Amino acid sequence: MKIAIQVMTPPYSYQDMDSAIKIAEAALNKGHEVAIFLFADAVNAANSRVKPIRVDRNIPKKLEELIKEKGLRVDICGLCMEYRGLAEEALIEGARPSGLPELAKLIAESDRFLSFSA
Repeated sequence: MKIAIQVMTPPYSYQDMDSAIKIAEAALNKGHEVAIFLFADAVNAANSRVKPIRVDRNIPKKLEELIKEKGLRVDICGLCMEYRGLAEEALIEGARPSGLPELAKLIAESDRFLSFSA
């Protein structure tokens, strides 16, 4: 099964990103194909320069681990990155700038689509 998850909320202001990661990891562990699309303030979840205080909530590191170890796909809205000053070289390894056409394709090709937004 193909699952697409869109997250729009800031990674450290709400639990949305944590929930998306837990759903993605559980689905990947069961052999499903999962893509996360980071939109609006959620793009900061892929910022490798974030230095969280709590080790258990290192969201960029967790996303990077899932990309490398489980094949998670992470797309980031390029315009949202630009608007927030997030440079491509600051992204976690394996995450890729993307856009709304790619999001539309993800939705169309997915069996399930989840959206986390404020």
